[in-house]
Amino acid sequence: MTQISKHPLHKEIEKRMLEIFFDSVVMVQTRGQVQKLLEDWVSPTEKIMLAKRLSIALLLTKGYEQRSIAKALRVGLETVSKVSRALQKGSGGYDMVISVFLKQEKQAAFWEKVDDALADILKPYHRNWSTWRKERWQEKMKNRKPY
Repeated sequence: MTQISKHPLHKEIEKRMLEIFFDSVVMVQTRGQVQKLLEDWVSPTEKIMLAKRLSIALLLTKGYEQRSIAKALRVGLETVSKVSRALQKGSGGYDMVISVFLKQEKQAAFWEKVDDALADILKPYHRNWSTWRKERWQEKMKNRKPY
């Protein structure tokens, strides 16, 4: 569990520290920059913890049961409940990020359906039809995301 000093900071110092912190987060623009920043800021355990919380929020939004999520991600039910409460009564941070993920997922599914429809209509050029479909299916399964 993360700990801070028992001795509270002066409110102005705390306010300024948080401003610098938030400004620092806004400055990073690429995945590589985010990765470098987090490597310096948080421990490997904290990164996993944050990734699990985001995954919990995504799975809850998709309608998975809390117990199933807890078991799959190896977290306590209390952790899943905390994330659920944040989704319901929080400031919308999870929703902001998750909506982008879900939009990307829907777009990918749409283009996959278009690709499938075209593959059913168009015959492969100079290839055996059944071999081509089998290879295509294997490639699709290989590229499939595990969630």
